[in-house]
Amino acid sequence: MIDKYGRRRGRETFALAILLAVATPVNAGSQVYGIADAYFGTVKPSGASGSVVGIGSGGMSLSFWGVAGSEDLGNGLKANFRVEGFYQIDTGASGRSAADSLLSRNAYVGIEGRGGEVRIGRLSSPTYLATAQFDPFGGSTVFSPVMNPLWVPSFGRYIASDTAWSNAVGYYTPEYAGVSGRFVYSLGEVSGTNSSNNGVAMLYLDRGPLTATILFQRTRVGPGLPTGSWAQSVLVAGAAYDFGWIKPILQYDATRASGTTFRTDTFMVGANIPFSTGKIALAVTQTNVRSSTQADVRRRDAAVGYIYPLSKRTDIYGNVLYDKLGNFGSGITAGIGMRHKF
Repeated sequence: MIDKYGRRRGRETFALAILLAVATPVNAGSQVYGIADAYFGTVKPSGASGSVVGIGSGGMSLSFWGVAGSEDLGNGLKANFRVEGFYQIDTGASGRSAADSLLSRNAYVGIEGRGGEVRIGRLSSPTYLATAQFDPFGGSTVFSPVMNPLWVPSFGRYIASDTAWSNAVGYYTPEYAGVSGRFVYSLGEVSGTNSSNNGVAMLYLDRGPLTATILFQRTRVGPGLPTGSWAQSVLVAGAAYDFGWIKPILQYDATRASGTTFRTDTFMVGANIPFSTGKIALAVTQTNVRSSTQADVRRRDAAVGYIYPLSKRTDIYGNVLYDKLGNFGSGITAGIGMRHKF
């Protein structure tokens, strides 16, 4: 944006500086990459008064751009950096919403060696990545029957955490016999107390066709904490096995709110099935919401979709999601879209 004196403001100035720097890189290892994803569809969570029809951004994957690079320091060490920001392809706005900073997806520097990598800055949450990986819909926050209840406010957002943490330090282990780990700690930076610090530990198994994960997260600051609670504990477990003709996927997510009796348990069963040159995505999810202050509630979600690749970097998709919360009326979200990886 240009002000009346011809000066570029805030985010636009920073973004332009990054792009100009990459256009004439001093490090041949630097690269620009991202995803552009747009869809046409209708969105209606359970209980909503009506459907919203229009063009949306990030149907299958949140649209984002990134710049990353590394430098060989010798003796088996590398210095890495990564900066990434979300954007809305339907409006051109920065971030997933106006609340996002320019580099809300990732912004860190790190040192990597034979013993793994240490990163400091704003780091993507392993919890978000784990729930997205064990999802037949690849982490879609529009059409997925598991990501919507866990992360999207209008569908419940039962995990009280952002998809990335600021002021964080992370350790990422190398792989040993197919097992690797991610450990991230976010400092609240409040004088004299750690009461606003967040932490997460994740183990990941990759043994060819078999993949699995187990993760524990403790957040003291985050969006969506239940009223009266000072912290939330989250357990995520997922597993998948690729038989070739079908890839069944299981996921379980549990949340507990300290200081309250509010708790949720989410169970998902799904699969990816190769069909023609694309793949079918199927999943059903049930979330049990319990609290001593209210009657037990069940949220049921189911979705079916198809992803068809036009090339290695571009695909088109069509999905339908059914959502039903307790005694509220059901909702249908459906759409067709296109995703390009650059």
